[in-house]
Amino acid sequence: MKNIFNKNNIILSVSSVTSGLLNGFAGTGGGIILYFALKILNKLNKNKNPDMKDIMATTISVVIPMSIVSSVIYMTKGKIIYKELLTYLPAALIGGIIGAFLLDKLKFKIVKKLFAVMIIYAGIRMMLK
Repeated sequence: MKNIFNKNNIILSVSSVTSGLLNGFAGTGGGIILYFALKILNKLNKNKNPDMKDIMATTISVVIPMSIVSSVIYMTKGKIIYKELLTYLPAALIGGIIGAFLLDKLKFKIVKKLFAVMIIYAGIRMMLK
């Protein structure tokens, strides 16, 4: 029987639970945890040069179902402002489609810097408000 308590499984389990918790109570941020966990796991598995765009796409693919589950729970508790949801959702979906196509077109260095600027901006806004 394979040892389930190896370093990779522990990192994956802890980061996945942390990601889900963060997504569940903050609505965001879980993807950041997963991104760095996948990056660390790739290095531990001797993949010195993983395709970071693949890691980003994998992260999104985990965040989507996690967000759906959180959304259903929020809906059952009456926490969704449907007018806001219907206002933002169509444009957000269009942005998601454009972003998915742009990921392959842009150099990762540019994507990484854009993402960092957005995270820093969001963090500063959260601390000041």
